[in-house]
Amino acid sequence: MTNNAGKRRILVGVDGSPNSQKAVDWAISFAHAGDTVILLSAWSPIVVPADMAMSYTFDDTAARETLDKENKRVSQNAANRGVSLASHFENNDPRNALLSTAADLVVIGSRGHGGVMGLLLGSVADYVARHSKVPVVIVPADQPKH
Repeated sequence: MTNNAGKRRILVGVDGSPNSQKAVDWAISFAHAGDTVILLSAWSPIVVPADMAMSYTFDDTAARETLDKENKRVSQNAANRGVSLASHFENNDPRNALLSTAADLVVIGSRGHGGVMGLLLGSVADYVARHSKVPVVIVPADQPKH
């Protein structure tokens, strides 16, 4: 999937978590001048059975703002390295969005949001690593200091 100039498209999952930021930083430091790092954020409401449904909004504003903030956070570093930065947002399950976006490499943090959201969504990193047609780099979470 590398384009004619030999430059790579490196896709990074962005969810606003500290480990997502670590993955973005890793991707930019790994990229060569002329490569494009694509920050991808995807948002999908969790569908619940009708008897559990309450008034629910399909508002993706927070996910879009997270993507914008991350783009601003790293834009200078990317520019200093000669790396192009692109943003992509989808109303889609993050796993599907990461697998369906054209890229030469996918970079993802090993842990994003945990708790109930993590249980409901499952491990995005694990799913993407098992189903991707391109190499996947899973950036490990910071380990607690002993």
